Amino acid sequence: MQKQTKMILVMISVFMLLIFTGCSGGKSSESKSEGKAGGTITIGLAQDIVAVDPAFTYDFATGPVVNQITEGLLKFNEKGELEPNLAKDWENPDELTYIYRLRDDVKFSDGTPMTIDDVIFSLERIKDPKTASYVGWMFDNVDKIEKMDDWTVKMTLSKPDALFKYALATTAGHVISKAYYEEHKDNFGKPEGGIVGTGPFKFESWQTGSEIVLEKNENYWNKDGGPYLDKAVFKVIPEGTTRITGLKTGQLNIAVELPLDLIGKIEEMDNARLDTSDSYLIDGIEFNTQRKPFDDPKVRQAMNYTLDKEKIIKQIIKDAGIPADGSTVPPVMWTFAKDKWEQAYKELPDYSYDIEKAKKLMAESSVPEGFKAKISTDGDTLRMNAALALQAAVKPLGIDLEIEKLTGEELMSRTFGGARDYDIAIQNWGSDFPDPSGNLHPLFHSDNTGDGGANYANYKNAEVDKLLAEQNKLTDDEKRTELMIQAQKIIAEDSPWITLSHQKQMMAMTNNVEGYHITPLWYWDGFLKDIKLK
Repeated sequence: MQKQTKMILVMISVFMLLIFTGCSGGKSSESKSEGKAGGTITIGLAQDIVAVDPAFTYDFATGPVVNQITEGLLKFNEKGELEPNLAKDWENPDELTYIYRLRDDVKFSDGTPMTIDDVIFSLERIKDPKTASYVGWMFDNVDKIEKMDDWTVKMTLSKPDALFKYALATTAGHVISKAYYEEHKDNFGKPEGGIVGTGPFKFESWQTGSEIVLEKNENYWNKDGGPYLDKAVFKVIPEGTTRITGLKTGQLNIAVELPLDLIGKIEEMDNARLDTSDSYLIDGIEFNTQRKPFDDPKVRQAMNYTLDKEKIIKQIIKDAGIPADGSTVPPVMWTFAKDKWEQAYKELPDYSYDIEKAKKLMAESSVPEGFKAKISTDGDTLRMNAALALQAAVKPLGIDLEIEKLTGEELMSRTFGGARDYDIAIQNWGSDFPDPSGNLHPLFHSDNTGDGGANYANYKNAEVDKLLAEQNKLTDDEKRTELMIQAQKIIAEDSPWITLSHQKQMMAMTNNVEGYHITPLWYWDGFLKDIKLK
């Protein structure tokens, strides 16, 4: 009796499987995967998010959350190429004009249709200096945003901008519900106000310092594949060891911003794996060049020569990245004129450890007897170890450094704030675009020293500004390269940064997670759309 029942159940299951397979036409993601729809995934974040608002989505905690809720007019594919998204197509008829034709079938998660008014409102909000958006600088050269017809947006630049074409694939191009924003203006993006977007998931709740919960958007417009999951829970777990333990026990399915000293623990796990890719990241120590004595290049150069970067790579970074060797532009970003970038890279000062040269520079500086200062950073493995290493390294120069440990959120707020209230900051950066200028213009043009700007070093050099601005007006990548290389050389000689490494992009996943492979620009991805649980 038992065996017969089992056989009948098996036959029914096979019959039902054949029916559903036939209905799918063999083309759906379900038929290509062992994964299934439904379930809850739990992701471990190293810090709390800044806001549920694309205007302030510019870090590796906020990004993974908000990019599931809101989307841009364009998106990057796994190769870093631009593709349509909320805009079904676009054109660039001249160097100042960008035209985007919108999809007419998009709904927000509350079921209301997305209109051109929502799109223009969202773009204008990012552009408005009063918003102080972290990505507002991407619209610095936007003169006008206009409605051509009910489904067409025209953006006109005040001057050519080589990087602008990428902007609408970032959170600068994300669309929010205008009606919802106006109803919740006072607490929009906060735990009590939330947000309404068009993404594969919708905002459910945010307990600050604890967790953010998203639910599947049943009104999602893109019917190609997912979202498959019912729910995503982002747990705020600052302690790296706890995140790694969570993977091992299965309490977490995904962890990001992994402590470098614990990477080996993941590689030893039977139930988890490490997904990696090359990256556009740069790790470094930034001097506040507008604050004494760091306004003196010889002080910065001297401190640079005291730090043994090779030792940091061997002991901390290991196989998780490559040395920066004086440049903020890694080889993977040499997406054009590669031979010129390679030659220029070899000619840069790499500031290899040289204590005698450091002492000589210090003796010639404005503070030959030394000074006291403060290093501001968070608890990240590399950043804290770099702070400790620099603190010890500069003592022979008579420099006494105090380490100020901040939370990740505090470090973000401090380094993106216009006040630049720090002596030395240790922070990282990842280019927003697959272009070398993405690691040069935001970090070193003086326009980006204001509120929301990423010029952590508060660096101002008229010649660098001129070169970076000029290359950004050109469409000839060979000519752009020549100007960027000139700027890169001046920056390296000025030493506003101590460049450390170009870390790989890394995401740890338990083996029951499938559907997504991390990319260099994963921080703009709505990656949960494709993920399933086995």
